[in-house]
Amino acid sequence: MTGNIAHELRTPVTSIRGFLEIVLSNKGLNREKREEYLHRAYGQTHTLSELISDMTLLARIDEKQGAFEFVEVAANQLLEKVRYDAAGALADKNIIFRTDIPEGLVLRGNESLLYSVFKNLTDNVIAHAGEDIQINITAVDKGGPMVRFTFADTGAGIPDETHLERLFERFYRVNDGRTRATGGSGLGLSIVKNTVELHGGTITVSNSQLGGLEFTFSLPAR
Repeated sequence: MTGNIAHELRTPVTSIRGFLEIVLSNKGLNREKREEYLHRAYGQTHTLSELISDMTLLARIDEKQGAFEFVEVAANQLLEKVRYDAAGALADKNIIFRTDIPEGLVLRGNESLLYSVFKNLTDNVIAHAGEDIQINITAVDKGGPMVRFTFADTGAGIPDETHLERLFERFYRVNDGRTRATGGSGLGLSIVKNTVELHGGTITVSNSQLGGLEFTFSLPAR
């Protein structure tokens, strides 16, 4: 794990250093190129910040710190916030975001972590599933302590199913460079799994019959 973290940190740090060295060592660099390299270095600082933030969150979940306040969370409002926050990226790839959630469904958990479950799954689709597809989120409330959710997309999926059981591993990539090429910290699905388990639920992933991936997981209801 330490080796993985060092490797992931090295990539953006090396990029930032390279861009800044170009700017500092080339006094005759024209303004347009100078600004380009500075903007690219600045973009890599966002990658670093996201990586550090996600690693910190995972560490807190692992330690099960008492800082996580559990409250009642309206499921439909939560998903509407995810839709709103991802609207621009969804529109860029013509991805339709559909939900089928029982009216009045209330979850019991940490609102920020529950948001991260659906936001990370959505970001994963945006990054890897392709364009002109759909996201379908459904929930089945059987009146018990847990609600079963399915989060499925109609995108590319992962034909080689040997990768599926490893998707929740930290920094795991289906192919080399996949996460770096599309953005993200490489920890999103690990955060999803650890959050679901922190809330007493379970999660699995499979290829959907409609194409794409289907995540099935449970979360506590009020």
